[in-house]
Formats: sequence, C-alpha cells, structure tokens
Amino acid sequence: MKIRWILFVSLVFVSQLSVYSQQDTSVVFSSEKEAKEKMENFLEIAGQNRVKDIRKSVEFSEKALKIAQKIENYEYLYRAEFLLGFAHYNQNNFEKSLLHFGNSLKYSRLSENAEGEAAALNRLGNSYQLMGKFNKALELYKEAMQINRTLNDKLEIARTLTNLGSIYRLFGNYELAINQHLEALDTYEGLQNNEGIAWSALNIARLFKMMKNYSKSIEYIHQSLEIYELIEGEGATNTGVTLCLKELGSVYYEMGDSQKAIEYSEKVLERNKITGNQQGIANSLSTLGQIYFYREEPAKSLSFFLEAKELKDSLNDKTEMSLILRYLGRIYLLKGNIPKAGEYLQESLEYAQKQNLKEEIKEDYLALSELCEKRNQLQLAFGYYKQYTALKDSLNSQKINELELQYEFDKQQREAEFEQKQKDALQQAKLQKQKIYTWAFVGGFLFMIVFAYVIFKNYQRKKRTNIILTRQKEEIEAQKDEIEAQRDYVTKQRDQIAHQNTIITDSIEYASRIQAALFPQQKKLQELLPAHFIFMKPKNIVSGDFYWITEKGKKLIVVVSDCTGHGVPGAFMSMLGIAFLSEIVNKSRVIQPNKILDELRERIIESLHQDYGSRGSKDGMDMAICIIDKESLLMEYAGAYNPVFIVRNKELIELKADKMPIGIHAVKVEKGFSKQEFTLEKNDMVYMFSDGYMDQFGGAEGLKFKQKSFKELLTKIADKKEDAQLKKIEKTMKDWQGDFSQIDDIMVLGFRI
Repeated sequence: MKIRWILFVSLVFVSQLSVYSQQDTSVVFSSEKEAKEKMENFLEIAGQNRVKDIRKSVEFSEKALKIAQKIENYEYLYRAEFLLGFAHYNQNNFEKSLLHFGNSLKYSRLSENAEGEAAALNRLGNSYQLMGKFNKALELYKEAMQINRTLNDKLEIARTLTNLGSIYRLFGNYELAINQHLEALDTYEGLQNNEGIAWSALNIARLFKMMKNYSKSIEYIHQSLEIYELIEGEGATNTGVTLCLKELGSVYYEMGDSQKAIEYSEKVLERNKITGNQQGIANSLSTLGQIYFYREEPAKSLSFFLEAKELKDSLNDKTEMSLILRYLGRIYLLKGNIPKAGEYLQESLEYAQKQNLKEEIKEDYLALSELCEKRNQLQLAFGYYKQYTALKDSLNSQKINELELQYEFDKQQREAEFEQKQKDALQQAKLQKQKIYTWAFVGGFLFMIVFAYVIFKNYQRKKRTNIILTRQKEEIEAQKDEIEAQRDYVTKQRDQIAHQNTIITDSIEYASRIQAALFPQQKKLQELLPAHFIFMKPKNIVSGDFYWITEKGKKLIVVVSDCTGHGVPGAFMSMLGIAFLSEIVNKSRVIQPNKILDELRERIIESLHQDYGSRGSKDGMDMAICIIDKESLLMEYAGAYNPVFIVRNKELIELKADKMPIGIHAVKVEKGFSKQEFTLEKNDMVYMFSDGYMDQFGGAEGLKFKQKSFKELLTKIADKKEDAQLKKIEKTMKDWQGDFSQIDDIMVLGFRI
C-alpha cells in the first residue's frame, strides 16, 4: 500500500514539472514561484537594456516570454510582450512593434490590468503615428486617455495629453494642441517630473513656432533646454538637448536668420552622428536642405535632400517624406528638369493626402500649380492654385472659428455653472428647511416633556423652558435669513452673466451699424442705380463682403469686394478697403479701374506690412470694379479674382478677372491689373458678386452651389423686375442651404442699364 502511494505522489510531481517544460525540455522549474523569480530577473535585465543595448533587451524578453507561455501567466505575458514591442519600436521596426504591443494589449485585458492596457494603447498609438497613420493613432490615444482618467493616474494622463497634442499639431489644430500640452505641463509640474516638464515645454515651443510667435517659442525652448542639460549632466540620455538645439535652428530659420539656423542644425547633425541616431540624422539632413534651398544654393540643398531620402527609405521612416519629396520637386523645377519635378511633386501630394497633412497638401498644390504653368497647362495650373487658395483660406479661418467655438463653449459653461449653483442653492434650502422641521419637532417634543415636568415640579422650570424655546426661534430666523441671502447671491450672478452676454452682442451689432453707415445710403443708391437689387447675407452679423458706389463727373463707379475672412476680422478689412477706395478715387484725375486696383494693392501691402516669403500677413481682398460712362454706356472693368456677368437677351457674357488678389500674392509679380472694355446696351443686366453664394454647401448631397448653377439662375431671372430677382435669389439659396451652416459671407449686386 505504501509503495502504491509513493508511486502516485511521484506521478503527480512529474506531471506538474511537465507543465513548465512542455515547450522547452531544457528548462525545468520545481514550482511556479521559482518560475516567477526567474522571469522577474529576465524582465529586469530586459528593462535595464531597452535603450542602451536593444539586442540584449530582446534576448531576455524572449526568455521571459517562453516561461510565461509555459505557465500561462497573463501578467508576465503582458510585460514580456510590452518590452519586446518597445525594443522593436526603438529600432524603427514598427510592424513588429505593432505585433508585440498588440499582444501586450490582449494579455493586459485578459488579466484585467487597466494600467497595462492604457500603456499598450499609448505605445500602439506611437507606432502608428511614426508610420504616418495619424487617425488610427488619435483613436488609440483617446482610448488610453479614457482609461487613465478613470484610474486618475496623473503621470500617464500627462503622457497621453502630450501624445494627443502631437497629433492635433500635425492636423493643424494648433489651439487644441496647445491646450493639451499646457495641461500636460501643469500636471508634470504638480508631480515635479523634470523630464515631463521639459518635454511639454518643448512641444509648446513647437506650437508657438507654428503660430509665428517666435519670441514665445524661444522662451519655452530655453526652459526645456535648461532642464535637459541638467539631466544630461547627471549622466542620463542626451536626446532632449539635441531636440532643443534642433528647434532653435528651426525657429531662427523661420525668422530669416539662416546663419544661426545652419549653426544649430549642424550641431544637431553632429550629436546624432555621435549617438548613432539614424532617424535623427535623416531629419537633420532634411532641415539643412530646406535652409540651403531658401539661401538659393540649390546644389547643396539637393545633396542634403537626396541623402535624407535615401536614409529614410532604408529606415522605412515616413515622417517628413512629403516635405522632402516636395523640395526635391521644386529643386528640379528650378533646374528645368520638368519630368523629374512632376514625379516628385505628385509623390509628395500622395504622401500628404494619405497622412491628412493639410499644410503639406496646401504647399503641394502651390508647387504643382507652378509646375503646370511651366508646362503651359494653364487650366490645370489654375485648378491647383484654386485648391491651394481654398485650403489656405480654410486654415487661416480655422483659428477664428475655434475662437468663436471657444466663446460659445465658455458661454455654455457659464450657463451650466449658473444652473448648477441654482440647483445647489435649492438643495441647500431643502436641507435647511428639513433641519428646521427636525429642530422644531425636537423642540416641540422637548417642550411637551419640559412643560409636563414644569407642571409637576414648579413655575421656575417652566420659565427656563420658555427661554430655551426663544433661543430656538432666533436660530430658525437666522437660518431663514441665510437661505434668503444665498438666493439673492445666485440671482445676482445670473443677472451679471446675462448682462455680460448682452454687452458682447450689443458691441457686435453696434459694429454692424457702423459698417452699414459706410455703405451708400438707400436714397443715394436709388439716385445712382434706379433699377437695382442687393442680396447681402453676412455669416456673423458683420461682413467681410462690401459694395461701394459713387460717381465722378459723368462716370459711375461700382465696386464689389470679398475680404479675407468673415465676422469682425473681415469687417475691419472691408472698412480699410472702403477708406482706401474713397481716397484713391477722390485724388485721381484719370479714373481707370486697373489703376485703382494697382494703387489699392500697394496700399494694402504697405498698411498690413506684407512681404513675399513665409513671414508676414497674407490678408487681402478679391474685387471687381466697373466704371460706366453714363452717356456712351462704355463700361471699363478690372477684376482681382472676381468676374462680372452681363445678361443680354437671355445670353450670359462673362468678363474674366486677373488671377491675383488685392494684397500679397503667392509669388512675387511685377505686372499690374488688366483693363477690359465693353459697350453696354439699354436693358442689359449687370451682376457683381462675391464667391459666398457659389461656395455654399447644400442640396441633397451636401455639395457646393457652384458657378455653373449660379450662371443658369441669373440667365433665367434677368428679364424679371429687380425686386422679383432678389426674392428668387434669396429663396434659391434658402432652399439649397437647408440645414447646412453658412460657411462665408454672401453678396450679389445686380443693376439694369
């Protein structure tokens, strides 16, 4: 019997050992505890070497992974897979890093390890971001943030905020990006995490650089550099110092100080070569290529860009690839190698569109427009340039839209806070009331007992009881007064918020009255244009579109203009335009529309301090100007992007505009605006307009109204009375727009000869 028992125990022991050795018979552990101790040792070695010796980190992570697979321990499987993912990530092997980080995410979920799940999601996001798949990265960062917020893990919240900020920066959403980085900086400062503070400050500096606030950018870079130099002095990694030097070079480059930009960029290149950072070397080469391009040294620029592209191709690194390809295309365009330039520019646009890099897409459109112009493909060149200007206007107006949204959000927040305070006050009043009832009941009950006791004892006890009741009454009155005071305070806050909102709205409406006062009054309009209509629909109370009508001698001058932006910024531009037009026309002896546009462009460029290149304001206006001789009916016309339509006997005649704005142009032009002459006939209908009507989204498919539909509409209604035309134009736009938001100011001016 004893022998059988010994055999049974031996078999059980052998079967337990087989659990740990079924995949690798060379490793046998006597217990799960011993296996865990071994894995802890392996993972510690892997973690210590994940930056300085990646090969060793991979080796020991795989050893730990094999043991974890044998004992099916999800926690150790997660940790081993995570370290393997990190090692491959540091080698820019993103396909493998995605595989291992994906496995670590799976095992963290199986072991219900929320911290591990968030860390894996963040690292997966990092991998997708460096692969150029920004939408996928954003989705993963948001998922990680939701978990970290639930756990209230401050350090991981700050890291995820930094990741989110970097994506929003790449998407061109600078306001949202800087909010993420400022919150991260505040969190790191609360944790006294110097490396986090330095990294957040550097990211904020990059955003200020993109917003052209160079002094603020340099301030944050130096804040970051001081911390990174301190860390480097303690013997830690020196990557941070390199990044700060790189940003300083970039800022000085954008400021126009190419010598300093080259000095810092060469320092960065040298540091990357010392550390063997291949990705950093490629980026430094790209930066130097850009600087030499703008120093008009194409040979040096080409050499740097070709070397950068070759290195990035070998690393499978997609970051900045769109930029490098575009500059290569522009260099070959300068050299006159049109086929090679076209090949690089098309490839650059494809990269930018795949990665949704709006700034890169915009610059590619401009470069392709210049290429098509060289090929004499003028229609295609114009198409690319229209796409460039549309995207440029969209990016320029993005910040204004975000500020408007922020105002609405703040307003809603104030209203929500007021409602919450009202609820809190009511709840407090209910509690106070309940407390009063409780005290009253207790007091009454005590009164009854004391009263019975007084009757039983003596009159003196009765008198003492009455004193107690009097005190209780005073307390109740005091509590009542406190409740009423709280109610009055909440009411006062509500009235104050309502008053502030009224002041803001009244200010904008008053501005609209000022703007309306600058337009020709109805009596004057009726005198100058007896048969006319004006359809004017601002997007935001005040308008960036304007019209201006006057006469000088026997000539009638009619102007319609569309300024950059809408709302308050557009209104300022419109008032500037009206002031300049009035001054130019009143001082001029010879009235010619093209000369007026030339002088107006000079004044806009001078007053807004505009300059050709990457710096300075790009604001301006599109305009059509018609000067009609009232006796001969000869009309002289000149236009900056804005054409004029004339409808005669149900036939539409278009006078086309010059393809350049009133203001700074994308490329420096020496030519002035051209003039066209057209003899009008009695009963001709002349239409002048901004692009707001044609660009409005609507209809069943949410598309733009477009110029073709606008021409058809005008041709159909031209023989109707002017007030009937106005009603038809208004109704057509209302039906087309439907539930879609108005995207721009709209103005159409029509008058009959």
